Amino acid sequence: MKKKIYSNLVLVLCAMFLLAGCQAATDTGETQQEVQETQKKSEVRSAFIEEKVTETQEPSEEPEPETEAVIPEETETQTEPETEAVPETETETETETETETDGVSAIVASENTFDYVALGNSVTCNDMAEGNWWGSWGMAASSEDKDYIHLVSRWLGGQTSKSVTATVLDLKKWEVAQDRNAILADYVDYFNEYTDLVTIQTGENITTFKETLGSDYTNLVKFIKEKAPNAQVLMLGEVLWPSEDIEAAKRGACNAYGVPFVEMTDFLNGYEAFYRSAVGAVVLGADGGQHTITNEVVAAHPNDEGMACIAQLVINHISVP
Repeated sequence: MKKKIYSNLVLVLCAMFLLAGCQAATDTGETQQEVQETQKKSEVRSAFIEEKVTETQEPSEEPEPETEAVIPEETETQTEPETEAVPETETETETETETETDGVSAIVASENTFDYVALGNSVTCNDMAEGNWWGSWGMAASSEDKDYIHLVSRWLGGQTSKSVTATVLDLKKWEVAQDRNAILADYVDYFNEYTDLVTIQTGENITTFKETLGSDYTNLVKFIKEKAPNAQVLMLGEVLWPSEDIEAAKRGACNAYGVPFVEMTDFLNGYEAFYRSAVGAVVLGADGGQHTITNEVVAAHPNDEGMACIAQLVINHISVP
């Protein structure tokens, strides 16, 4: 009887040990699975952060640590329209030179040449921005000769026996200035009595200091008319995200000085379907290489068809002696 009890006791103890072992194995398995899942999530997060850092870094900079808290802010800064548009995406371009002011070469107009001065923002001329833009002409045109300034200049060459010169000036610093009238002095050297044609493409970068828009545009046109008294002056309507208050100020200045206003309705009507560039579009850079547009701000500018449309709308208003 005692032997049977002992045997039963041994069996009970063995069963208890087996149950304890199974429970431990189960707990260990669950723990290992949780660790693996946690590691996997950490790897995904690290890869995501590394990708974001790579996207937002300038090529010459060292990657930021993945614990850097400002990564989202850096990404936001690159995708905001004002940034793009903006100081880094604007510059001055030119052709032949005789005088130079503020780093921009100017052609001295003469009676023996047909002299064209184009003022504008990134649609007209643009500085090279590393990784985003690769030329100094109208942004998103696939090559220099396909922006609207070069198209208009080439057309002019077929309409006159004179050699055509072109000076392209950045007007963005005027757009963003609080005292726009103070900026006009920077453009004095680019006009004279022999200047034949002036086009003004502006407005897209104006988001502040709008209370003086009426007088600012009037003074801009007045300045050009005084410095280039014999030139035909054309004011272009906005080609990107037009604003009623800006367009009204432009029209008021045109009415005051008899300057034709170039309506951009045809361009705007076909903008999304036909005239807007796109991420993935390939353009030729000043380095002679092909580059793919990856920046949304650049992609929001006119493609070659859009540039051709703008050029034709301008040409429709030009009178060549």
